[in-house]
Amino acid sequence: MSKIIGIGNDIIKISRIKSSFEKGGDRFLKRAFHDEEINNFKELFLINNEKGIEYLAGRWAAKESIYKAFGGQERSKLGFPNIKILNEQITGKPIVNLQPPTFEYAKELGVKNIHIAISHDSDFAIANVILES
Repeated sequence: MSKIIGIGNDIIKISRIKSSFEKGGDRFLKRAFHDEEINNFKELFLINNEKGIEYLAGRWAAKESIYKAFGGQERSKLGFPNIKILNEQITGKPIVNLQPPTFEYAKELGVKNIHIAISHDSDFAIANVILES
């Protein structure tokens, strides 16, 4: 039988992410996002700047939610670039793909599934996460 190990949620102003990106550019992206997320963002940003920034804000909220679900412990093992949020090919549903050392840390804690939801409205992005054993 599975059990819930942690729950996290986060909300962020999309304009805050826009400002951080405008000030920090690639440095901001590298500090917070996995290379694959950065590539996805850049492709989207070329087509529609607003959708690109919305994409980043959703991922930021998702990563904060994951951090909170882990209880805010071991920050060094929960670096944002090690938490890759992608989308399923067919449904577009967000999925979490943990990279080392975050993957090993989750395994240590018994995390088997990570459920995630991301939403955007107006100037806000929100994410909810459930860690399950």
